[in-house]
Amino acid sequence: MKTTVRGIILALSNEQQSVLDDLMNRYCAAVRWSFKRLMENFEIQHIRLNVQQKFNLNSRQANDAVYEAQQVIISQYKLVSLNYENAKAKVERTEKLLSKAKSPRRIYNLTLKLEKQKRKLAKWQTFIDTKTFPSVVFGTKELFRKRCKGLISKEEWQEARSNRYLSRGDKTKGGNLNTRLYAVNGQIMLDIATTPTPSGNAVRYNRITVPVYLAHKPSKKTGKINGRNYRQMVLDYLQTGGAYQVGIIRENGRYYVHVTIEEQAAETYKTYNGLYGIDTNPDGLGIASLDYLGQFRGHMWMSQGEWTYARTDRRQNLIGEQAKLIVGMAKECGKGLAVEDLDFKQDKDVTAKFNRMSHGFVWSRFLESVKRRAAREGVPLIQVKPAFTSVIGILKYQQQYGLSNHEAAAYVIGRRALGLDYEKVPRILVDKFVKDKDGFPYINNWKQWSIIKKAIIKSLKKKGAKSLVSWQHLRKSA
Repeated sequence: MKTTVRGIILALSNEQQSVLDDLMNRYCAAVRWSFKRLMENFEIQHIRLNVQQKFNLNSRQANDAVYEAQQVIISQYKLVSLNYENAKAKVERTEKLLSKAKSPRRIYNLTLKLEKQKRKLAKWQTFIDTKTFPSVVFGTKELFRKRCKGLISKEEWQEARSNRYLSRGDKTKGGNLNTRLYAVNGQIMLDIATTPTPSGNAVRYNRITVPVYLAHKPSKKTGKINGRNYRQMVLDYLQTGGAYQVGIIRENGRYYVHVTIEEQAAETYKTYNGLYGIDTNPDGLGIASLDYLGQFRGHMWMSQGEWTYARTDRRQNLIGEQAKLIVGMAKECGKGLAVEDLDFKQDKDVTAKFNRMSHGFVWSRFLESVKRRAAREGVPLIQVKPAFTSVIGILKYQQQYGLSNHEAAAYVIGRRALGLDYEKVPRILVDKFVKDKDGFPYINNWKQWSIIKKAIIKSLKKKGAKSLVSWQHLRKSA
């Protein structure tokens, strides 16, 4: 798995800064020029040769610039496809709601919403039909609009368009030929190839060498490293001779370094004493413990209220600490982990308040942190489909084991990870809410739960409730 370590260039002389700024300017200009030529269907090799001559870059720098331009184009096409699918899903959902609407006011509001959604869908459909994508602005559209309105200076706009440099690695050249990292007397140095200089029949490149600080947190009292020693991780990786990528970004007058290495994952233990099922929510985690047969062995709720409102750095730290705690708990007990395989799509219209609360960042960031931590510690991690986990948990296991709805969902996730996919609908629910009892056993299991869910929600609405969360309070009277 790839790991990126962030650092900062500690000291630059005026001459070195000028040389590095010039390199960034030429590289970013090369990326923009390559992007335009690629959109005009020029041959890639032809673009690379022209970039090398036009912007005074060596062959590897030119290849990196063209590669970055290619990735921009690929990502834009993927983004168009994703936006089209989301817009299509919104239109279909609104049409379904409109077909069921009875109130004139609701019909009017849904009609207006549907017209707006169809306009957006038509826009993305046009891009797909013409095999194009919206205009790309290097330097961000926000700053471009500010520049058009005169809110930022020409220098600020140019700064945003020429503030980075990327150099991909090569194992055959000792890791990275253009930006080489090495240690001297405990200090990490970064050697950067800049401008070419003719030397007889060959071409040499001027280089600047600067000290770099890589992230690690030594304690002022004990001297021990708090958390993960990323600096030592990079130093150990350099000894292997493996390829590594270096990116340099200029922000507020400082030069930050991003070193990407290939981190070796630990060997995962094959046998484990059951699982911890985890149900991820914006305000915390529902956890259920299962043995290897899928039998219930315990539960807990880990509240994380700050996830919904903390600033980005604070939230990322909380998520990382929580992932560390859960993986450590699983490793200590010799268990595996089961999580939902969530697909983060914006295919539903929701209020701004709900969107802030339930933004996919929380789920994706936590799942990414758990995956990475589990790979490092050798803890087995299984992803399962999330369909009906909450429904099954609430209707089948919540009352039986005295769980919250999130802990009950976590139990279903754990059972599904152990291969117990078929969850039989309790007979008491079938007798009470299913009309066609003879044909019910021959329906797909998820369809069975869908039928039960709709029937119960319909019954709960008569009692003034709107969701299955109220089932445990109203189940005897529903």
